[in-house]
Amino acid sequence: MCLSTVYMDSGEQQTEIMKDVARIQAEGRGFWLYDMFGDKQYVEGTIETVNLMDGYFVLHRAGGSH
Repeated sequence: MCLSTVYMDSGEQQTEIMKDVARIQAEGRGFWLYDMFGDKQYVEGTIETVNLMDGYFVLHRAGGSH
């Protein structure tokens, strides 16, 4: 099983948003994150990095500077 941790990059720091993410679905200006237990969370942002080998996904905060 390949699970990921999702982080939000605000330009100054990276903050962990959710662990054990099994599914990511794009919608509008962001993404629905679903963990292995069925919990979900919506976050606005754009994709900055996806690293499937190391199991992490970094989003860039919408409206922030990059």
